[in-house]
Amino acid sequence: MIRRGEKILLWLSTVLTAGSGALYAWMKYLMKPEDPLSVVNHPWQPGLLAAHVLAAPLLLFGIGLITREHILGRFHDPRARKRRLSGTMVALAAAPMVASGYLLQVLTAAPARRTAGLIHLALGAAFVTAYSLHAALGRRAEKVSTPKPAGSLPGPSRTRRRRVSAGPN
Repeated sequence: MIRRGEKILLWLSTVLTAGSGALYAWMKYLMKPEDPLSVVNHPWQPGLLAAHVLAAPLLLFGIGLITREHILGRFHDPRARKRRLSGTMVALAAAPMVASGYLLQVLTAAPARRTAGLIHLALGAAFVTAYSLHAALGRRAEKVSTPKPAGSLPGPSRTRRRRVSAGPN
């Protein structure tokens, strides 16, 4: 189970990273500069790129934080089957999205940067869509799950184990 702080970190870092990335992409690909000699289409464009580059490590840290227990641990859990497809889509989009984001920072050839940028944009959109779906399904599952009796411990079900004696008493 993802802890509340981890959910907040993932949600906040996803909103910051996706929001700054979407605004940057809008300015870069859809706006036209007022000055034809300008290298940026909007004065905020460099600041949004910086915000995106600074927010992305928070998202990467959040994903890394839940990888062992939630992503890998739930993959084999039969109770997680309903949300497995959306979670798999999130995980499959995340790795190449991160790789293309790093490539954008080191590629120098214009055609390679443009291709990596479009791939990064498409994977970012796929990641946000899948993450939103996965979070919505998780929230719905939490609401419809049967309530635990008062006084029960949170977490996996606790079963009593019979004591096995080492020999006759």
